[in-house]
Amino acid sequence: MKKIVLLALALVVGMTAANAQFGNLIRKAAQKTAEKAVDKAVDRATEEADKAVDRELDKVFTPQEENTKSTKNNSTPQAEEENPTYESIMRQALEMPTVQQLINHKGYELNEQSFKLITSPVTRYVTNISMLSLQMASLSYSNVDSAQAVETAYDMASRYSGLSRQEIEKLQTMSEAEQEAYLKAHYSEGRAEAAILNDAADAAKYLEPLQPTIDRWNEVGERADRIIADAEEKCNSVYSKYSDRIASATGKDKNELILKYYSEVCPIKREAALESMRIRVDEQLPIAEELEREMVKIRAKHKDYIAHLLNYPMLTATQCLSATSFLTDIPTGE
Repeated sequence: MKKIVLLALALVVGMTAANAQFGNLIRKAAQKTAEKAVDKAVDRATEEADKAVDRELDKVFTPQEENTKSTKNNSTPQAEEENPTYESIMRQALEMPTVQQLINHKGYELNEQSFKLITSPVTRYVTNISMLSLQMASLSYSNVDSAQAVETAYDMASRYSGLSRQEIEKLQTMSEAEQEAYLKAHYSEGRAEAAILNDAADAAKYLEPLQPTIDRWNEVGERADRIIADAEEKCNSVYSKYSDRIASATGKDKNELILKYYSEVCPIKREAALESMRIRVDEQLPIAEELEREMVKIRAKHKDYIAHLLNYPMLTATQCLSATSFLTDIPTGE
């Protein structure tokens, strides 16, 4: 019963966030394949232009210390490649800036040094992580044609909302406020929750043979999470030495204290993020791919929201890339 409730809860959360955008979801699903070829050409051209601009900006603005410290192992990743995979995306994210580059970037940010900030290797790294995230999200739809995407979207929307196709199409003509009001009244009837619970119960049954493998995937993920959590504790311990002074300081003095704190914890943050991400790609992803081979078979038999949602390689890659935010996060006492 616990597994069923957890699966249902995941669906309710996901649906709540998407309710007001049902119309957009259907429209975007239908457009995705048609836009794919154009997007790829535009992205390729943009990439080449960005490379040229970066080369010129680096010559003019990037401090010499950062140019000389960049190496093959810490260079900015290129987000575009011909045939990206979850593994290749994750490994590109491992090519993170050095500790000194991260500290310099934080200083540029605190002191509003715009030119140095926009040409910083850290800025380019963060931008590339965003691009990698978009690539990653698109992988699960790479083999779906537009007609199939539309039918799947309508089927799932109807099944889990209790709305007919005609009602869903009507939603597309409404404003966001009208959609919210319409769906709020509809969901008060409880039909969506009942449908979710029923499918969650079914999902628990067809996922049962995979549970030992899912448990292994979770165990590795928990180990990666603990590395970040332990690093956060170390950083909080260091922050306790600065917190009162940071809270009471203003202007330049405050920025200097924050940068001093960040300089002390940056090596801890970078090492933890890198170790956690390596565990994801080297240990958790192979298990995720093992699960995905079985999920392909399950989706062929169970065309429901849960089977579509449980893309373990994508979940693994998402968690891997999310660790990069730990590199620049910093408490300010505010």
